[in-house]
Amino acid sequence: GSPMMAKLNGLFRALAPADAPTAPDAELLARFVSDRCEAAFAELARRYGPLVLAACRRVCGDAHLAEDAFQAAFVVFAAKAHTVKPAAALPAWLHSVATRTALRAR
Repeated sequence: GSPMMAKLNGLFRALAPADAPTAPDAELLARFVSDRCEAAFAELARRYGPLVLAACRRVCGDAHLAEDAFQAAFVVFAAKAHTVKPAAALPAWLHSVATRTALRAR
C-alpha cells in the first residue's frame, strides 16, 4: 500500500470504536448520516479507501493528483452520504464519485 493509505489507516484505527469493525456498512452509514458519527465515517473510509484510491490512480495516473482526488471524494461522501440508498450501493457510489472527482482533478 501507499504511505498515504498507511497514514490514513492509522488515523482510522485511532478514531474507530471497538465495535465499528464488526458493524455492517448499513449500520455505519446510518450512524454517520443520523449522528455525524466520526468513528462510523472513519470505519467506512478504512473499508473503502483502497477502492477509492485505486479508482483515482487509474483515472489520474499522477500520484499527487490521485491523492487530491481521493481526499475530495471523501469530502463529497461526507457531504452527500445521506443520498446513498440503499446502503448496499455504497461501494459503487464511492467508485463513481472517485472516478468523477479524479476526472475533474485531471
